[in-house]
Amino acid sequence: MAHCTKSPRVVNPSGTALCLTALLSLSALPGLASDQVRHFLISRSCVACDLSGAVLAGANLDGADLTSASLSGANLTRTRLLRAQMTQTDLGRANLHQAILSEADLSGANLSGANLSRAILTGARLVEVSATSLNLEQAEARNSNWYGSDLSGSRLDGATFAQASLSAADLSQASLTDGRFYRANMIGIRLDGADLTGADLREALLRDASLDGANFTNADLLRANLVRTDLSTARFCNTRMANGEINNEHCAELGNP
Repeated sequence: MAHCTKSPRVVNPSGTALCLTALLSLSALPGLASDQVRHFLISRSCVACDLSGAVLAGANLDGADLTSASLSGANLTRTRLLRAQMTQTDLGRANLHQAILSEADLSGANLSGANLSRAILTGARLVEVSATSLNLEQAEARNSNWYGSDLSGSRLDGATFAQASLSAADLSQASLTDGRFYRANMIGIRLDGADLTGADLREALLRDASLDGANFTNADLLRANLVRTDLSTARFCNTRMANGEINNEHCAELGNP
C-alpha cells in the first residue's frame, strides 16, 4: 500500500489508500491509461510495462516488481524502492536523486545518464549494469554489488562504497574524488584515466587492476592488495601507499610542487 505524507489520499473500490498526487501525476502522462496506473500503485507490479517519463517522485514503491520495465527519463526523486525487483529495467536518464534502493536488484539494468546522486544503495545488486555517465555523487552504496558493470565516465565523487564489490567493473575516465572504498572488492577493475584524488582505498582488493593514467593525488592505499597490478603508469602525489610510505613521485607533473 502506498504511504502518503503531506498528500491527500483516495480510496479505490478495493479499499486500498493511494496518494492522490501520485495518481494525478501519472494519469496525466500522454498514452498512460489510468487503469494501468492504478493497477501499478495497488499491486506494485509493472513487469515489462512502459512508464517512460513517469513522475513518481516521493512515492513509496518498496518491494515493487519493475522487471524489464521502461522508466527512461522518469522522475523518481526521493522515491522508496527498498528491495524492488528491477532486473533488466531501463532507467536511462532517469532522476533517482535521493532515492532509496537498499537491497534492490537492478542486475542488467540500463542506468546510462541517470542521476543517483545521494541515493541509498546499501546492499543493492547491480551486476552487469550499463551505467556510462552515471551520476553517483555522494551516494551511499555500502555492501552493494557492481560486478562486471560499465561505469565508464561516471561521477562517484564523495560516494561511499565501503566493502562493496566493483570486481571486473569498468570505471575508465570516471571521477572518484573523495570516494570511500574501504575494504572494497575491486579485483580486476579498470580505472584507466580515472581521478581518485583524495579517495580512501584502505585495505581495498585491487589485485589485477588496470590503473593506466589513474590519478591518486592525496589518496590513501594503506594495506591495499595490489598483487599483479601495474603501478608504473599511475600518478601519485602525497599518496599513502600500501606499505604506509608517502609517494610524491609525480607531484610536479600533476601541478603540485
